[in-house]
Amino acid sequence: MKGKKLAASLVVTLAFSTVAPVFADSTISIGNISVTPISAPANAVVIQDASKSEISKEKAMEIAKEALKKHFDLELDDKKYQSNIEYRKDWNDPERNVWAMYWNYNDPMEYSHAGVTIDGKSGKILEMNKDGGKYGEQTPKKTLITREEAQEKAEAFIEKILPGLVKQTKLMPLYEDYGPIPYGNPNPIFYHFNYQRVVDEAKYDANYINVGIDGATGEIRNFNYRWEDELKLPSKSGIMTVEEASKILRDKTKMELIYLPIRDEFNYQPIPKSLKLAYRPSYDFANMLDAKTGKMIGWNGKDQDQQLQAAGLTEKQIAEIKKSAKPIVKKAEVITQERAKELAIEILKNEIEGDVKINNVNYVEGDGYWETAGRKAWNIDFTVEKKADPKVDAKLSIMPINNGRVMIDAQTEELIAFSNWQNDMVYGQPFDPVLTWEEAYNKAIDMVKKYQPDKIDQIKTEQVFVKNYEMIDGREIPPMEYYFNFTRTVNGIIYEDNQINVSFNSKTGKLQNFNSRWNEDLKFPARENAISLETAKDKFFDINEVELGYYRYNTINDYQNPKYDTRLIYRLLSLKPQYNLIDAISGKFIDYNGRTMPEVSQGDFNEKIKGHWVEKQAKILAQQGIIDKDTFNPDQEISRIEAVKMLVSARGMDYYYPLKEAAAEVKYSDVSEDDSDLRFIYMAMRHGIIENKEGKFNGSEVINREELVVMLVKMLRYDALAKASDIFNVSFADKDSIKPEVLGYAAIAQGLKLVDGSGSFRSADKATMAETADMIYKALSYVNR
Repeated sequence: MKGKKLAASLVVTLAFSTVAPVFADSTISIGNISVTPISAPANAVVIQDASKSEISKEKAMEIAKEALKKHFDLELDDKKYQSNIEYRKDWNDPERNVWAMYWNYNDPMEYSHAGVTIDGKSGKILEMNKDGGKYGEQTPKKTLITREEAQEKAEAFIEKILPGLVKQTKLMPLYEDYGPIPYGNPNPIFYHFNYQRVVDEAKYDANYINVGIDGATGEIRNFNYRWEDELKLPSKSGIMTVEEASKILRDKTKMELIYLPIRDEFNYQPIPKSLKLAYRPSYDFANMLDAKTGKMIGWNGKDQDQQLQAAGLTEKQIAEIKKSAKPIVKKAEVITQERAKELAIEILKNEIEGDVKINNVNYVEGDGYWETAGRKAWNIDFTVEKKADPKVDAKLSIMPINNGRVMIDAQTEELIAFSNWQNDMVYGQPFDPVLTWEEAYNKAIDMVKKYQPDKIDQIKTEQVFVKNYEMIDGREIPPMEYYFNFTRTVNGIIYEDNQINVSFNSKTGKLQNFNSRWNEDLKFPARENAISLETAKDKFFDINEVELGYYRYNTINDYQNPKYDTRLIYRLLSLKPQYNLIDAISGKFIDYNGRTMPEVSQGDFNEKIKGHWVEKQAKILAQQGIIDKDTFNPDQEISRIEAVKMLVSARGMDYYYPLKEAAAEVKYSDVSEDDSDLRFIYMAMRHGIIENKEGKFNGSEVINREELVVMLVKMLRYDALAKASDIFNVSFADKDSIKPEVLGYAAIAQGLKLVDGSGSFRSADKATMAETADMIYKALSYVNR
């Protein structure tokens, strides 16, 4: 069944591909471009067993076409569109059969795609989507509607297609409420709205309505919903109170200390430039509370104590292993290739059965491999040829060959990586494992003891196993691999960037992977000044509320033939889903790069700009991360650095262009390599928004309208044109006061309607945040042209 699903998905993916246009065989010229078309394939129909459907294929097609015409203003021409039709189980609810229909049209000038999914029993429309456009046509680069306007459109559409249902739902938090887009996104916003059903004041998220709206056009682009007409939900009788549930959930929520690696966000550094102490919430499998029994349950609806196995070493066992470890001696020179090969062969004799052939030996260092960060190593690729078993190999349709690698530290001779990629297992086929999880854990500890015993007291030996076997075609499939992640700990604090991973093939019992990533000479911050665990937990629960919900789950883990049940549960609803890390020193929420998260809420920001003439523009730019909700005050004068940051965010940040090498080229005397805004200053120079010149940048200095307009026109890359000032005329009332070298910039700003040409240019007036936001919003129509 999974294979059929995958095949169906591939058919859909190919049908929706816009990489190569599909049209009749001929060569067509578009301007200077010659295009050789690809012949269109025949329309595809995939039918599993349509005899179970009360809606015929023809009726389903009729319903779908009428819906696309009525709701999406899309009329399908069968001669023009290719179609793919499937009758299959619903991927959201396998107990339901659906007709899934897709249409695709491509020619050298335009493309159009659409899809509709219909309930095979009732004929109800469950999903609709469309996309289309013209090749070579300038796409809109500006969001025209705010989130509030998009939400009104979404709810009006739901009311039209599903009368009365939106009143039975709750809108989930939206992306722009989660946190800032760090460096802006000049592209139009695509709004997603997720409404989840509420029954008797409890959320039932198995029933939902989703709507997607194009922020540039205001069009509904996709819709899907799942809704049960006859609900069979458990009674709320006998459930605990919210206060009781809150206490248990608080007690069960762990706040663990971690060392967070801080790196340059744009240029990956194998070894982080610094580390930061942070708190984060943690759970062992279960993160929901049964509202009646008070027991913690996991995503599969089962009690925590029924699902978990745990193992770990005692302090005495750790000490004994550490005592037997030989000192690690780091050589000044790297070992030879022959020595590395010799060490690898010895390891392969211990871990591999069969005839081993060394294929390649190469020297590596740096971040070429995950394990080699800050290290020098020899990487040895090998092949294992095993004796063929005609019966087994014919059944599996595979060749009895394994490939793998061994990686040896070139200065310490430690094993830092071993992989044995075995191909003698097929997903979904039952087998009898030769190892239990406990036995595999003991073997994993033996591997650490054998290859890196000196680190045994620096790793978290406690491991947890979730006993959750998948069912396929009514048969229980054991885990194909037992995996153990021994995370590095320093001063009892987790540092996940360093770890030793060990896994075993559960069918053969053989070592499958051993990987060690470990960096010496890191400076770990002391924990003495950290806020307490309880203080961190208070902060976490300040942005989470306990909600009552109905939780539907599959009781048998058979995803092809599920059997559902529903429990009343209490769980945490995050009011700020991206606020998961707390700086253990400052107590403020931070992101995964260690930056402090904004403290101004969407509501606070909306109140600050309410009724202002720039309200709509500011809302849209804030949603795109182009203006900072924390610092934006519409009538406040704007500094040079704030203007530069907004312009760079509107132009688009290059995440991959190297900064460190170029930072030395910055000539401003008051800008250092440690400047927090260096990335913006450098990108502004790269985009031509500012010049890289001797003297001071004076980032905190307020700028005037003249400088703002010049930077804005440069951001649009019209600088060369603006310098031809003698070809321009302007109609500003104070045009005689405009400097000759600025006249071209002023004219372009007027011509593009970035500023109002019917009034005064006001060159020397200080620019405000509102004026800057308004000009940038208007300029987005021309970005990337």
